[in-house]
Amino acid sequence: MEEMKWRDAIIKVFEEERKTLHYTEIAELIAERGYRTSLGATPQDTVSSLLNVDIKNNREKSQFAKVDRGMFILKKFMDQKSVTNGIHSNDPIGIESSTERIENNSLIHAFGIYWQRNLVHWKSTPDLLGIQQLGATEVNFKDQRGIYILYDAREILYVGQAIEQTLGQRLRQHTTDRLSGRWDRFSWFGFYAVTDKGHLQDRKKFESLDIQNIADILEAVLIECIEPRQNRKQGNTLAGMEYLQHESPEIKKKRNQELLKELTDKI
Repeated sequence: MEEMKWRDAIIKVFEEERKTLHYTEIAELIAERGYRTSLGATPQDTVSSLLNVDIKNNREKSQFAKVDRGMFILKKFMDQKSVTNGIHSNDPIGIESSTERIENNSLIHAFGIYWQRNLVHWKSTPDLLGIQQLGATEVNFKDQRGIYILYDAREILYVGQAIEQTLGQRLRQHTTDRLSGRWDRFSWFGFYAVTDKGHLQDRKKFESLDIQNIADILEAVLIECIEPRQNRKQGNTLAGMEYLQHESPEIKKKRNQELLKELTDKI
């Protein structure tokens, strides 16, 4: 199958699904159905950006409508029951402006939840590998800056920040300090965004953040980390993209060697 342009692939997914879709779901369906094989490091960001820019620039002439935060549909399907939650808008620009503040003023641009310690090769400068979705280009977050949490199973053990030192350096220290034998998972929330090529964008100033932005971000981070039972919503004001952990190649190689040895010993 010939590689489709992003816009054409998005429209094809909408035509097939005929309902409201979240941009992350659109990106995943494009990959699953083979409409694009070159996804880059940030396919979900690409879809979100294309849809938002098209709606903002073309306004009523856009083929797309935004019906909720992150949720889109082809306008010709808007009269169907697929537009849920009581939201019906002939003015997608109004919906855009109500959520654009959160997306543009985000402090957390990328994050990972409950990554496993044993999937990282803890060398002097450990690689912290993640992917936005299956098929996307791998990203190394070792130089990320932000905050992190260490867990003993699901219990929060320690909260720290990686500002003067990188995330990789700080986590590496915890493999040899007083906490070394006490944690097995970690979550992180990074200030640096990721480019389509998989590079981290160094960002040191957030001049447009106001008190509401900061409150939204703190609430979202706490909900993601603690998962309180009485919170009916997820940390959905966390505009950053979640990345799935990708096993370090050294760990994978070691596991394969151990498996091969085990099979050889049985012969």
